Amino acid sequence: MTWSPVTMRWPEKATQWMGGLAAAQGLAGGELAGTARRLAGLEGLASTNPGPVGDAAKDAIAAGRAALSEQLGQAPACLVVTPFQSGIGQGKGYQRFLSAPNVLEHLAKKLEDATDTGRPGGQQYALSILFLGTRLEQLASGLSRFNALLPIPDLVRTERRAQHLAKLENDKWEIPGAGPLPRWQALPLERCTVVKAAKQSMAGQLAVLEGYAADSSPLGDLAALAARKSAQQQGRDRQLAELKELLAGGSADVSMRARLIGPGNTSELRRELLAGDAPGHEWVQCAGLLLVGTKEGLSFVQELVGL
Repeated sequence: MTWSPVTMRWPEKATQWMGGLAAAQGLAGGELAGTARRLAGLEGLASTNPGPVGDAAKDAIAAGRAALSEQLGQAPACLVVTPFQSGIGQGKGYQRFLSAPNVLEHLAKKLEDATDTGRPGGQQYALSILFLGTRLEQLASGLSRFNALLPIPDLVRTERRAQHLAKLENDKWEIPGAGPLPRWQALPLERCTVVKAAKQSMAGQLAVLEGYAADSSPLGDLAALAARKSAQQQGRDRQLAELKELLAGGSADVSMRARLIGPGNTSELRRELLAGDAPGHEWVQCAGLLLVGTKEGLSFVQELVGL
């Protein structure tokens, strides 16, 4: 066997199956032209009439949209405090700590931060949530349960960082072993310019023919559309029922504490936030969330956290 020089050329044998599409493509082009002529001939002869469901559902739609806008259309102001934010956590390097009382202090301080243009004003309610932990993995676990239902970018980043730091702490003494190089891997054909362009072109031609192969009668299309609508409605109902079942009968989570205060201005909310009994310094890995808004705007999250 000898080594042959490389000549870049189109793979004729590998793509010879494309020749079998010519007849179907010609037939498809003629059918498309005929369909256009038949549709032009129907102009003025055919009309459609909407069903009775639209008028009957208008009142329910209006009431539902109003309730949805009242509960979820008034986005409250959101403030997140985590031990990994600059100037917040204590410690050096990767090891950052923030106890529960210090979380409350930072949340209360930001309520009267006049330099923050996003600070809420007026008579508002405030919903505060504390995520408590004594270790990084405990903090990450509590945040993961909350982020699964209400992911907030700062809390998601905190969860991931806490998970990575906990893993680093556990795995830093392990010495990884590596096999001899090089290693087998899949050929990245999707990065090849010629393969990518050829695949797009051939896939497009196949898609056109598949559209004709899947053609059906108007009555069949309407029946399929009705079936899809029914399946979609059942799927939405089932999804909502599963979500309600998932959240039903939940047990109290001691690693998360929530409290609703207000109404009041920022100064009054600050005093209420710092008043009363709160988790102590024994919780050294903590994060906090403060939502400030109207009673209606906070109602969804308020019920979500069991208040």
